[in-house]
Amino acid sequence: MLTSLELCNVKISSVLLESLISHCPVLKRLILNIPEILSIIEINAPMLRSFNFRGDISFICLKNVSLLVKVSLAGDDMRAENLDFAKVFESCSALEHLRLDFFNTMFYDHYDEAPTRLPFVLNSVKQFYLPHIMLIDSYELSFALFLIRSFPCLEYLEIQVYNEEDSGTEESLELKHLSKVTFNHLREVKIELCTRRTSEMQLIKLLLANSPVLVRTLIDRKFLDDEPLDTRLQVFAEISKFSHASPKAEVVYLD
Repeated sequence: MLTSLELCNVKISSVLLESLISHCPVLKRLILNIPEILSIIEINAPMLRSFNFRGDISFICLKNVSLLVKVSLAGDDMRAENLDFAKVFESCSALEHLRLDFFNTMFYDHYDEAPTRLPFVLNSVKQFYLPHIMLIDSYELSFALFLIRSFPCLEYLEIQVYNEEDSGTEESLELKHLSKVTFNHLREVKIELCTRRTSEMQLIKLLLANSPVLVRTLIDRKFLDDEPLDTRLQVFAEISKFSHASPKAEVVYLD
């Protein structure tokens, strides 16, 4: 019986896709790259362990996926008013690893604000990966932080900073709101593509100050190495002065 299914760049109706998945009762691995979806897809797969999706996340509804451990979502052309992560994650009681990529997302709607957290907590989530995230105030950042607040047992957080539209001089109001959150289980953080912008320093400072069991903060210094030596030393000195909630926390710079 089929345990793995991969559909990439295919045109298929939601009804047919739902039927196909539901008729694979021992399906454990599902990869979908669906550029055009016209209606909600309910994924009913009780044995599913891994799900990788690229497309409009707002059309995904995970149902009866109590064994699902690993999820990767890459969102394309989503409407903010339709993005309901409660619908996506309400059945994911075993979810441990989540990757969420908003890089190719266009939020067309003027949306007042994102929710502050899910209507339920996902204590199972241990690792959260956020590639290509801009630390400027935006819908994308709001939704990313809203999910972080909903993962109280998070142990590993990886953020790949994307700075194309960041002036580099202003703090993020969205990140300030996150300062009220304590990360009681967070043990390791990795910040990729650090370029010493104000919002990046703000994030590093916040995570060090609010993570009482943090062991390591890994900072990718690839772009910093392009700066003059005096600038690099200034950045390292500033970070070394940040308050640490955890006496064991260390900052490690990656080449």
